[in-house]
Amino acid sequence: MRAISETGSYPWRMEIVPDAIRGKFSAITGITTTVASIIVALGAGYVIDAGQSLRRFMLLITVGVACGLVSVLLFARVPGEDRARLQLANTRHWAGMRQALEDRAFLLFLLILALATIGGQSIISSFLPLFMKEQVGLTEGVIVLLSIGTHIGALFSSYFWGWAADRYSSRPVMQVSLVLMLLLPPFWLLLPRHDPSSTALAMAISFVAGIASLAWQVSWTRYLYVNAIPTHNHPAYLSLYFAWISLVTGIGPLLAGQLLMGSAGIRARQLGVVHIDAYTPLFVLSLALLAASMVLIPKLRTESNITFRRFAGMFLRGNPVRAMRLLIQYNQAGDEMTRVMATEQMGDTHTLLTSDELIQALSDPSYSVRHEAIHSIGRMPAAPELVKALVKVLQGPESELGMATARALGRLGDRSALPALRRSLHSQYDLIAAESARALGQLDDAHSIPDLKEKMHAEPNMQLKVAYAAALGKLRAAEVIPDLFQLLAEAKTEAVRVELGLAIARIAGDERYYLQRWRAFRSDFDTAAAQAVLAMQKPARRAGFSELDPVLEAGAKSFGEHDLAAGVAFLRQVLEAMAAVEEDGTLKETMGRCNQALAHGGHTRLDLILLSLHVLDVAWNS
Repeated sequence: MRAISETGSYPWRMEIVPDAIRGKFSAITGITTTVASIIVALGAGYVIDAGQSLRRFMLLITVGVACGLVSVLLFARVPGEDRARLQLANTRHWAGMRQALEDRAFLLFLLILALATIGGQSIISSFLPLFMKEQVGLTEGVIVLLSIGTHIGALFSSYFWGWAADRYSSRPVMQVSLVLMLLLPPFWLLLPRHDPSSTALAMAISFVAGIASLAWQVSWTRYLYVNAIPTHNHPAYLSLYFAWISLVTGIGPLLAGQLLMGSAGIRARQLGVVHIDAYTPLFVLSLALLAASMVLIPKLRTESNITFRRFAGMFLRGNPVRAMRLLIQYNQAGDEMTRVMATEQMGDTHTLLTSDELIQALSDPSYSVRHEAIHSIGRMPAAPELVKALVKVLQGPESELGMATARALGRLGDRSALPALRRSLHSQYDLIAAESARALGQLDDAHSIPDLKEKMHAEPNMQLKVAYAAALGKLRAAEVIPDLFQLLAEAKTEAVRVELGLAIARIAGDERYYLQRWRAFRSDFDTAAAQAVLAMQKPARRAGFSELDPVLEAGAKSFGEHDLAAGVAFLRQVLEAMAAVEEDGTLKETMGRCNQALAHGGHTRLDLILLSLHVLDVAWNS
């Protein structure tokens, strides 16, 4: 009778429930049945503990039968299927059965389902109450109440698993559920025997079991309907599926029972924290079958390319709890300001859980939301779909978003964006071209050096020239050092000078010294410069230039006394001495040009003093 009912229910569910919300539908169904199951478990536990005779069981069975009859009456009111499609499918049923038997992907799914069903449910669930009573020492009423822990775990996680399966496909959720199920046998084996703490620990394990079983139920059910079965031949596939799962569900307890009878002679003992008894082979077999299904799952076909590693990483990287809250806030937002704030904060979570919403926000009717989405994506971990979405915006008609998009692509650090950025380097909009240049520098695209040099030489605007120079500095293009020093001589503002200096510093070596000293120079130049020159004595001695100690001490004293001209004179002596013996061509040229620039009023240019100290530090520490 149950076979008749379920064989009819599967095709009905496949046709009535849309695939886009199938996971959520299963989750909501799971929530309602879980709540009912909790109520039933509480009531059943009370009835069984309160009575002693057979009448207590008869009472529960009678209530169950009555509820079943009510459910039949209610189900009679649900919408039916398309009769024309059913008649067409019935005429081809035997041919469809042959097709299903020849479908290797479908057969692989059935094999995985069999392994996981026997290993995770048929073996453990059938004999777990006996194990709890005989080995752990729990009472019958407590054993019944353990199902409440399972139901609560399922209740709390139900909607999440349905949402995740619909959003990221069934396969990664199946893999996560199997990982959780693999933890259960060791947990049961480690459970203390005849101990007051056993009840609480068993309830906690049951909670995890509820999460795992619900995740597995939602994910494989969705996979069955969405991926495993073609829509044009689903009655035949579903018939085979139900026959197979019924056979597997029946074989599992028989297999477990035979194994338990065969291991009945095992003497209970404890090895460390692990308890060995007649049930241990059951748990070992469960682990083996679950592990085998875990190995086979990556071979399943799916509609998404989300891998298990990436799916799990979404919840292990960044702030997934905050991300989930922002997803709810964004999807329920009714005003522009709320969407802007939610979109802005999504990037701070640094988890790909929010990637779909950020991609949607790129097409939001509000310009502010689109702009914030670009900035947020730039702060996210790199992902192919994010790069693809930004490239589409970069190549789109909204030039005002192009600058932010190019910058975001550079921050993402994904080199798959290089072709699009190389094209936008020649954009008709100068600011987009300049930001694309900076992004190419961040992505270390040496292929773009000739184009960047050409753009820098042809550009009349100093601000745009600096953008190309900064990119070339990031790429350590040593051949442009003369050009950069020329620009440095023409620069009028401090911001432009220090950025050009940074470009040269990057070409010379590690930029950290330049940036660290620049912060100190801004607050108190005299003291910072004196300390920097004195600090150079140690690396100079280590490099074999102890004869420069007096010059460095004199220079430090001059800077400390605010005699910048004298300090620069001593610094030039050091540069000249080092340039004469330096073997690295780039450093040698940089030292010589720093010396020349300092000779022409260099004591008024703090950026030149900083750059000279940086080059000397690189030379002595290389």
